[in-house]
Order: sequence, then structure tokens, then C-alpha cells
Amino acid sequence: MTSLTKSTSKIALFKAESSKTEEAKGTRADGRKAAKKKLPLEPRIAPDYLEAANAVVTERVKTDSDKELISTALSKHFIFVSLSPENQRVIIEVMKHYRMAAREVVFEQGKPAANFFILATGRLEVVVENRQVNIIKPGEGFGELALLHDTPRSATIRTLEPCSMWAVDGKTFRQFLQTVNSQNYVENKAFVNSVHIFASLTEEQRENLVNALASQQFVSGQKIVNEGDPGELFYIIKDGTVSCTKGGIEIRRLSKGEFFGEQALLYGGTRTATITAVEGQVKCVSIGRHDLEQVLGNHLQQIIYRNTQKMAFERNDVLKRLNRDQTERLIDNMVVRTYTNGQVVIPQGHPKGAKLWVVLKGTLGPNGFRIEAETLACLGEQSLSEGATGTFAEALLAIGDQVHIAEIEKARFEECIGGGITQATVNNEALSVLKRVPLLIGLAPDRLPVLIQALLIRDYRDSEVIVQQRSRGDMLFIIKTGKVEVLKDGVNIRTITKHDYFGERSVLFDEIRTATVVARGPVACWTLQKSDFLAIINEDMRKSLMKRIELQDDTIGFSNLVIVKTLGKGMFGNVFLTVNPEKGTLYALKTVSRRKIETFEIEENILLERRMLLQIDHPLIVKLIKTFKDSKRLYFLMEFVKGQDLFDVLREMGLLNDADARFYVAGMILMMDHLHERDIIYRDLKPENVMIDEDGYPKLIDFGTAKIIQNRTYTIVGTPHYMAPEVIMGKGYGLVADIYSIGVILFEFVCGSVPFGEEEEDPYVVYEKVLEHRLIFPHFIDPRLPSRPIIEQLLNTNPAMRLGGSIENFKTHRWFKGLDWVQSI
Repeated sequence: MTSLTKSTSKIALFKAESSKTEEAKGTRADGRKAAKKKLPLEPRIAPDYLEAANAVVTERVKTDSDKELISTALSKHFIFVSLSPENQRVIIEVMKHYRMAAREVVFEQGKPAANFFILATGRLEVVVENRQVNIIKPGEGFGELALLHDTPRSATIRTLEPCSMWAVDGKTFRQFLQTVNSQNYVENKAFVNSVHIFASLTEEQRENLVNALASQQFVSGQKIVNEGDPGELFYIIKDGTVSCTKGGIEIRRLSKGEFFGEQALLYGGTRTATITAVEGQVKCVSIGRHDLEQVLGNHLQQIIYRNTQKMAFERNDVLKRLNRDQTERLIDNMVVRTYTNGQVVIPQGHPKGAKLWVVLKGTLGPNGFRIEAETLACLGEQSLSEGATGTFAEALLAIGDQVHIAEIEKARFEECIGGGITQATVNNEALSVLKRVPLLIGLAPDRLPVLIQALLIRDYRDSEVIVQQRSRGDMLFIIKTGKVEVLKDGVNIRTITKHDYFGERSVLFDEIRTATVVARGPVACWTLQKSDFLAIINEDMRKSLMKRIELQDDTIGFSNLVIVKTLGKGMFGNVFLTVNPEKGTLYALKTVSRRKIETFEIEENILLERRMLLQIDHPLIVKLIKTFKDSKRLYFLMEFVKGQDLFDVLREMGLLNDADARFYVAGMILMMDHLHERDIIYRDLKPENVMIDEDGYPKLIDFGTAKIIQNRTYTIVGTPHYMAPEVIMGKGYGLVADIYSIGVILFEFVCGSVPFGEEEEDPYVVYEKVLEHRLIFPHFIDPRLPSRPIIEQLLNTNPAMRLGGSIENFKTHRWFKGLDWVQSI
């Protein structure tokens, strides 16, 4: 196994000359960086500026010809094409009528965007830098970016003659879109949760399924499926009623919340009935067998079987102690059998410890009446664990048709898990958790069992004090589950969660505790005594701890810092390189103007950024040390990353080879995995926001657009070339939007350009290219490019398809074969 560790090729990033083609190098023009500016964080329109200020605005009743003109104009813009006819009608209804005289300004170049307009009568001129570049004629729309975000206008629009227009403001449109799509998401999620064949899917799989659903509408009398046709789609009814007929005879009716076509998903074959819409309009969501297999993997029935087995194991006191690999091997080797009503499943006198049975569907009983075991029940595991030698006193029979049972013999069972169940499961949970703790990644494999033997688990109630400031401490804590607050003199300085740790200063230096740690909700911690800890750690771990302690030195004051130079300038403030002269430690100091915070109303964004950074602790993500404030500014004291940003590195290197591309993509996957575990979506992943440190490792910086979300969010923010299609569409998006950005960057690694809109600077044109999704590899790229399949997967327009079901599934992609993710950082 190879691990994601620094190598000659990584450090040589700054030294070696690229041997790649000059053609590829040429694609990284100096102008590219300026062309891809970050979109603002929803800045508000200045109160003293009003678009079409001289217009007479009315809510005039629209004629049929008005509606036709507006509808035709909307059909030319991607923003509206994806809307249902019903939603388009709502947008048309809320549009207001504007009348303006000749030689008046509709809006000015550089001013904040507010409205989308459709010209009804008259002519308009488009002026850029005081030069006429175009004429707008009746039926044409303009200013559409206002519907997506409050970006400055790229041109001035003036009337050449008296004009009339229809307009909708961006705030109204975005609120409408968010309300509609949020409601659809909640409904679709509820429908998926109500379908029994999806009951055994994990939460993540159900979320992916919701993202893969397509909406369809049918009018009364329209046939949705025909008896005898191939069955490829599964339908859930959102509204309306359908009639199910067989041989022309109605057998039943289905309405809202019910579904049909599940046999097509499970078994393929032809339709067994005709389904016809009745009683008005019928709305459905559907998914095809092919799409479902892409979301969940091949063979849906096997997926359901596997998930059911996993759920049964998780609910069983004995089997839940198996680790992931043991569980997967066991499920791979279990045989699923189908029994009919009254058929013997376990014969009378069968040895109890000879086999494991899992009930996947149906029930078992000794006489066909009394139920002994139901779905998700396990039989024989206690005997396997305790070495019992008894036999079943009565035969257990299948109750009902189609009873599914997964079975495995004892010898095969023990082969799969590596011995007897008691021995094989000892400390499995501890091992799986500890391997994810960044502090312990450098620990030699032979030291892990020693560490496990020394660990104890302690549980804490909500609000219970785990350690007290100014007390003596001789114990290191690693959070197993839950969340804790770190308080200094009663003030919250950070919140940390699972796999993080605290108490290392007292263990290393025999110091008194510098802060109080309080449980927020139930918390479980692994605890390690000082003597055991010092006996186990190696020099690399000690160095890692010392660096972390240095970065958590909250005794440093603002007056201790000396500015060395300016590192960068931004919209809201500057970033300076500073030094603490007493210790010689370098820091990055990010400043944010209070005046800019008030002007753009971003108080919540600043507080959220601080909150997120305080709970992030990962070797590949920049660390926040402390925050300060004065009357003019807020200050973020950050870890200083010595190196170059990835954009500049790529300009020097040209195309990356497969190994280096894999190295950096794996690093970004680990970054996003850490953030997504904490419900943080980054939203602006691009080479400019990834630093390459002096050892050649990637480090994520700049959390100005990140956000904590539950399920999904709607704000269109980021850099256009790297934005996922679902972000642009404004219909709502989730954490997996970040994964799309990794696909763009990987394409850039191996092809030398972004996949969509490389030569474009106009955000609207870039959005159109992204949504058009014409993924074409440069002619100089070998068709057998190893990373091509994973690029196509990451750039899938359907978010549910990008990870292949989960981040863990994605890590097993054949492109990562040989990569040791555990030792990756």
C-alpha cells in the first residue's frame, strides 16, 4: 500500500521544470486569475441607488399578448427553462410594468444589480465604458444576473426612445425559488421515506435518492405506463389520482403518497398493469432503474439486502461490535434464500452454534402462528459468541409468502471476521475511531494495540465539567462522540467535536489546566493517563503536538504582533504577515473593516466564519489562533502557511502527472470530508484557495463563503468556473456541490484548463457553459487517461451520482487503488 505522504515529486513542485507540452502550459494565461473573481457575499443594494429611478411603475393587468411576449423571452434564459409551467406563470404574474421616456438610464455600469427586465416596446442601448456595444429590441430580456446574485452591473442601459418594460426584482425571484424548491425537497424526502422498499436504505442513500428524482406531470386520461411495456421507471404520486387497469378492467386507484412500478426497479421485466391519470392533473416524481443503480450501485435488490443486514447487525448487541471490514466480508459471504409460507427454515434439532441467520423480510415461528423472529432479527449469534452446544427444540417455519433469510455457516463466519466473534470484536470500535484522530495518524501500527489497552471510556452528562481551569491534570482526552465547549475565564474560545482531543498541555508539560471544558449534550471520551501517553508517542507525534500547542497559544495579545508585510488585499480588508518577536512565530493576520461590515450587512457571515474556524482542527486546513477587535476593525489571527497557492504552482508546473493529481485530489477529499462531517459546506473550492506548504502538502484557506447547513442551502455564491450546476440553478444544493469543484480542479490538473467556459469572463456565459455540460477533453489528451472516469463521475450534473453513494464508496474507486487513506496525512 502507498500512502498520501510527501514525496520527491511533491517537494519538487517548486524546483523541477515541467516536461509537459508547451500547448498545455499556454492555457494557463496570466489573465485567467483575474477572470475568475469570487462573487460577493450577497451584498445589499445601497439604499440611495434605485434602478430605473425615473420610471413609472405599475402592476398593470397583463393581456394574453403580454404574457406570450414575457413567456417567449423567459424561454431564452437558462434560469427559467428549468421552472415548471406553473412556476413560470407565477413569475409572469408578479412582474411589474415600467414606462420610461427617451434618453433615460435604466441602470448604470458598476452599480449593484436589482432587477431582470424584458423590453416590451421601444429600443435600448447597451453602453460599456461610454461606448455603445449593442441595441436591445422588444422581446429581449436583460439584467438576468440580478436574479442569481447582487453582482455589479457590467454595462449601462439607456432608452433611445420611449420604452415600456416588464421587470421582476432578484430578491423576490430568489425567495420564490427557495420557497418552491424547499417545499419540493421536503415533500420528496417524505415520499421516499414512506416507501417500504427504501426503508432499509441509509440516510445518506435516501438523500442521494431524493436528488436523483425527476418531476413529471400528466393530464387526465393520459397513460403513464402501459401493460406489457418494458418497466424502467418507478413513480411516486405527489398530487392527483391514477387508475390501475389490467386487461381493461380497473383493479384499484392510487393517490397522493402512493407509488407504482417498484417491480421494474427490483426485477426488471414488463409492466403488469396500465396506469392512467384521472381526475385532473397528476404530478409524480420518478426514477429509472439505471439512475437508481448509479446512485446506489448495481442490483437494487442486493443493495436492499445488504442494507437490511447492516441494520440488523447494528441493532444486535453481539454483531454491532464488528468493524466495517468484518461486516462487509460477512455480508459478501452470506447466502440469501427465499422461503414460502410453512416452509422449514431451521429444522428441529439443528445445532444452535452451527450457523447465523438474519431475517431480511418476513417472520419466523415454530408453528406458523406464533412469531419467534421478525424482519431484522438475528438468530444463532449468541451461540456463536458463547460457544453454545444446544439444539433448536422446535423447527422454525416461514410465516407468509416471500420470506427472505440470509445465512452463513460457522466456519465461514469465523473466516470472514478473523476468528471467534468475542476475540475478533475486542476494541474494534476503539481502533476505528483512533485511526481517524489526526494526532495518532503517525503512530506505528504495532503501537495501536498498546494504546487501546491503555484507554478508558468516560461518559459525561450535558453541562458536566470535564476539566476545570487552573486545576492539575494528568490525562489526555479524545472525543469519541458528542461536542464540548472550551471556556477560558468563562468565555467560549472554541467548540470541538468527535475525533478531536484536549488536555495535551498538562500531559506534556505538567502545567495546570489553561481552560475549562464542558459537555454540550451527552459526551463520551477516550481517556489516557499521562504515563501511558508518554510511553506510547513517538517523535513525530511529539512534534505535531508541539506545533498544535504553539498554534493554540491564546496568551498572545494584539500588542505582541509586529507587521512584516502585506500578504493580500480583499473586498472587506487586508491580510498581513505578522510575527511575535519574543518567540519568532509567524502568523497571518486577516483584518475586516467594521465600516464594510455595516455597509454590506455581513455581521452574521463574520460570526459564522469565526464559529466554523474554531471547531476545525485538521492538518490540511488552516487554523484560527485567536480573534481581536478594536473600534475600526475585526482581526483573525491565523496560522501562516509558507508556500504558494495552487493556482501559481500549476502555472509553473503545467500538467500534473497521474500520481501528483491523485495526491492533491485525495488531500481535497480529506479536507471536504472533515468539513462535511461538521455540516460545513465550503462553496469556493478552487486552486487559489488551496496553499501548497513548504513540505508540498495542500492546505485549505479562506472560509469567507463557507456555511453550516442542514440538508441544503440556496445562495448562489462562489467562483463561476468551479460552481456546480445545482448551485447556478438556484434550486437548492447540499454538501456534494463541493465535490463537483474537485472534479473541475482535477480536469484542470490533467488538461491545463477548466472544463467549461475556459475563455469566458462574463459570469452569465460561464453559467450557460456549465449547464450546457459539453465535457470535451483536449485533443492532446490520451483517451486512455487514467483519471478520465473519475473526472466524469465528479462532474456529473446529478449530485447523487458524484460519490457513488457515499464518501467511503468514493475512496474505493479504482483510481485510488493502493492509496492508504488512514495514513494519508
